[in-house]
Amino acid sequence: MKSMIRTNLVPVEGRLSLYDLRSLAQNEPQEFIRKIEAGAQEGKLKIDQIRDWKGLYQALADVKVGVQMEDMAGAVRAIDASAFPILTGTLAIAAINDAYMAVPSIGQDLVKEIEDSKKVTTIAALHTLDAKADEVKPQDDFPEIGGDEEKVEIRHKRNGRRLVIRAETIEENEAADIVERVNALGEIAAEWIEEQTLERVTDHYGSKGTPAEPYVYRPDGTGTQLYNHTADYPGTRAPSGTRVRNNALVDESDVAAVRTVLRAMKNARDKRINVPWSEVLWLGPDALLDTVLKVMNSEYVPGVENEVSNWGPRGPFHIPPERIKSSPKMDDLSSSAWYMGAFQRQFRRKWKLRMEYVTLGQDTQAYLNSRIAFQARVAWDVEIGAVDYVYVVQSLSATTAPADE
Repeated sequence: MKSMIRTNLVPVEGRLSLYDLRSLAQNEPQEFIRKIEAGAQEGKLKIDQIRDWKGLYQALADVKVGVQMEDMAGAVRAIDASAFPILTGTLAIAAINDAYMAVPSIGQDLVKEIEDSKKVTTIAALHTLDAKADEVKPQDDFPEIGGDEEKVEIRHKRNGRRLVIRAETIEENEAADIVERVNALGEIAAEWIEEQTLERVTDHYGSKGTPAEPYVYRPDGTGTQLYNHTADYPGTRAPSGTRVRNNALVDESDVAAVRTVLRAMKNARDKRINVPWSEVLWLGPDALLDTVLKVMNSEYVPGVENEVSNWGPRGPFHIPPERIKSSPKMDDLSSSAWYMGAFQRQFRRKWKLRMEYVTLGQDTQAYLNSRIAFQARVAWDVEIGAVDYVYVVQSLSATTAPADE
């Protein structure tokens, strides 16, 4: 009796024998690739459906299939590759992506995504400079507006992980181990990117007592503390600073104190900015989640009879649950510091290299050297930068910055 694996590659009584799979790769290589890719994209063909890794390896390892690959220069060239890594690599990529997407994250809600292949990205924020003329006489020319350029830098941070499956693992049919490690690639990538994003939007290192790299805010390329209680810091458009001290989250008066700082922020014309309240998010640790939910869900001001809360469900400053962003990962940074503002107006997440997946099989030097039958690599290059300083305010329970706690 032939060894069987569950799959939907071709309809052979709901199953496909290894012999049929080998024949398809040998006789119709392009159809073999198409069916694998279609099955993986539709979620009908998954790597955890493979039960007989040894049989699959023996059936496909010596079958060559022509594929198109892009080289370092961007040129596409045709090569012959083993059918085994083509099948397992396609399924591994789908599994890695699924595992990546399954990791809970809030980072994507705090930034605007941009892509740039340069190591250092320079973003110029053009602030209009009005002539401040409230009337133009008929005989006068209309005044021309000017502009000052505030340039900020966003750098890059390269990272990645590699998975190696040796021939012995396949020969011993360690299916659970293979699937577990494939899934781990996606989970590890998601965890690192989330942690990096939260560290940057909180300027964890750059805004501590003794500021240090990495900074999230780099005007003219100079690392600058983003959160500070000093007036007119980091610039004159923040007249009350960007940090509120001795403001532990207890009741509505504490979020009101942060709003007071936010509404004092100015544009280049020295006028107060008016950010739509629908864009304002609350960000904080899981330790404060119960408290902020109580504040935002309280109809009335605690201790005051029949006074409707401005922050409750009927109040003008209510922040609904979908705009309350919290994660246990924030507790690793601080269990008491919290933030409020229009994050996506202030932060950019720059991808120099989007999530890149590469798989290799046994037709490599690695197999010759150490019997590596299958490899998968996930790589990414991402960094987060602040393009302004007037849209988000940090609140501390005392005077100590999170990184100094």
